[in-house]
Amino acid sequence: MTTDPPPGTDDDLVAQQQGLLRDEIALSWRRSILAGLRPDDPFDEDSIAEADRRSHLFEAATPILDRMQSDFAETRYCVMLADRDARLIDMRVGQRRIRDRIEEDGAVQGRLFTEEYTGTNSIATVYETRQPLAVHGDEHFVEVMKKYSCYGYPIVHPTTRRLQGVLDVTFLSEDDSPLLKPMLARAVEDLQHRLLEGARSAEIALLAIFQDTVARRRGAPVAAIGDDVLFTNTAARQILDAVDHTVLRALTESTPSGRQLSKIVTLNSGLMVRVNWSRSGARGGVVLEFDPTGSGASATTGAAIHRPPIQAEVGRTLEMKMATARAGMLSTLVEGEPGTGKSHTLMLLAAGAQIASHRAAVLTEKPAAAWLDALRRSLRAHTGLVVVEDFHLLPPPMARRVSDLLIDSPAWWAISSAPLAPDAAEHQRIVPHARMQITLAPLRARTDELPQLVREILADLGGDSSVRLTAGAIEALTRHRWPGNLSELKMVLKAAVAHRSSGDITAEQLPAFTRRKQPRRLLSPLQAAERDVIERELDRCGGNKLAAAKKLGISRTTLYKRMGQLGIIS
Repeated sequence: MTTDPPPGTDDDLVAQQQGLLRDEIALSWRRSILAGLRPDDPFDEDSIAEADRRSHLFEAATPILDRMQSDFAETRYCVMLADRDARLIDMRVGQRRIRDRIEEDGAVQGRLFTEEYTGTNSIATVYETRQPLAVHGDEHFVEVMKKYSCYGYPIVHPTTRRLQGVLDVTFLSEDDSPLLKPMLARAVEDLQHRLLEGARSAEIALLAIFQDTVARRRGAPVAAIGDDVLFTNTAARQILDAVDHTVLRALTESTPSGRQLSKIVTLNSGLMVRVNWSRSGARGGVVLEFDPTGSGASATTGAAIHRPPIQAEVGRTLEMKMATARAGMLSTLVEGEPGTGKSHTLMLLAAGAQIASHRAAVLTEKPAAAWLDALRRSLRAHTGLVVVEDFHLLPPPMARRVSDLLIDSPAWWAISSAPLAPDAAEHQRIVPHARMQITLAPLRARTDELPQLVREILADLGGDSSVRLTAGAIEALTRHRWPGNLSELKMVLKAAVAHRSSGDITAEQLPAFTRRKQPRRLLSPLQAAERDVIERELDRCGGNKLAAAKKLGISRTTLYKRMGQLGIIS
């Protein structure tokens, strides 16, 4: 939903209802219009995904919904439960035919009910405002919903005060009753009480596992992360700070139950540790064990010592590959999405040797024959590293000619490229001849490295060396998808530094697009792999979904559906 509204749309639509719309409804209409929605738009099928019925919210709400379904038996009332992302996860009705009617009009389980997709209604607008709201008939923004009225109430966790979801009662406008609002308020009060009880039970279970792990580890660092709690022993408190808490929560959030996972992580203090973690149950928290690797900082004091900066892959692996390629003057392929640092990696690979660079992008400005002649001269006479940048941009015939030149040359050469499509035969010819291949991970797969990357970029920007990001700002960065990778991160930090007056950089000082709440989903390893494949193909196709679907061998409808299910925003 990124279409810009026609000129005058905002004023015209809202002005037509001037004096008829309450202030909160008029504001919601304006937000819907700014999102590109029109009153006659059908609901977007891309907003439907599988509902998470394993959550604490669904478990706590089930007996409340059972009771309301019994209360509304043989009526035309429909009770809807949306989760913390405004996705519809359950519906209960008094009569089957009213469910059929409501579903025909677009209210189906799994649909994302935000104003961007569904306009003004008592799920989307309550989700936006965090306030109870009734929406009557014509107050709905989307035409198909104007036959209904509805009451919505936010579900707020009693201890954390975070929004957990929205409970809604929807009905045909002629069936309105003054008792619905207090009934809904009572249901939400009971639901919030059950959330509190459930949280206590989950916290008690997590605490028991945490204590057992602490005893087994005999003083080594241990932490446990639940939905709204964090437990640490003394050793963990000495090495972890608020930024680490945010990063570790993001790192472990998608962990399935029953799996033991491990990763080397550089903490905010500079201490490099191996983190081993597992989830205690389907809805349980995560217990983490920390083992120092002997790099980055003192394992006993946590005092930072000198360490090489992070580049593209986890530090040592990349450094070893580059050292091997440099020592043997091996032909090298550096592959990664736009903005992942390919040019910087090539510069590090050369390590002071002269670089003769030939950029494929300039072929739009320079005759192909002259460009090829320049490459031939470099391969024949240059004594340093000969580089072809953005190899993927070469037209197939040109890619073949360049590959032939490189394959036949004894010179030390390297190429950089975006991920090459499997069916790009002329480009793929060069791959077996690259004796060293380096793949740069996208930034969205490196959230645990964000604090160190931020420090390095801020240092490169110069200025006040004491500038840091608050934990809230780091959390906002971990939620962003980073389509522009490191280049986008540098742009974001440069803008934040420019707008900072004093003190640490807060989330509010980051550019607005990084602060938009991106719903996080618990993805299985297979789903995470699927998401990465789709995102890489979309990048290759410049965001063209039809072309990406053809490359993936699926229909465009299937691609849209999977994008919605996997939380891909494009």
